[in-house]
Amino acid sequence: MKNIFISVVFLVLYFGCVAAAFCQVRSPQTRTDFDAFLKIADAAQVGLQKGDAAAYKSLWSNSDEVTLSGGFGGAVEKGWTAVAKRLDWAATQFSNGTNTIERLVAVADGNIAYVVQLEHIKFKVPSTGLDATRDFRVTMVFRREDGAWKIVHRHADGQNAKQPA
Repeated sequence: MKNIFISVVFLVLYFGCVAAAFCQVRSPQTRTDFDAFLKIADAAQVGLQKGDAAAYKSLWSNSDEVTLSGGFGGAVEKGWTAVAKRLDWAATQFSNGTNTIERLVAVADGNIAYVVQLEHIKFKVPSTGLDATRDFRVTMVFRREDGAWKIVHRHADGQNAKQPA
């Protein structure tokens, strides 16, 4: 619940949205467009997990505001140049990948959308050829740019086990 709250606060603060934007009635057309975009994004992500970042990168905003907190850890990348470089690097960490996505929440409202999902990835490590798996908790934020949905933020981490109090 805390992560969903943080995601909503992030949307409001990061994109300078006003409360009225969140009071809009969700349009069936917006939801249909967003669902279609998510299918394309899911397929492009499999391409990344097969070692090719091109299709996935084409779905990202090229703005200076775009951010990526990748599942392999490290710094938060900010700005398209840094994010594109990180996505290219991430593609080199995978080969012959497949995934299963458990989408927990998908909300599209006006020009802003987000998902919260679990990703289960199976792949071969390029340097060794060994089979490997990764499980991530993921939050992604999207916005419409020139009528098309674009990814503007992705946070993935492998902290799936609940930590003791």
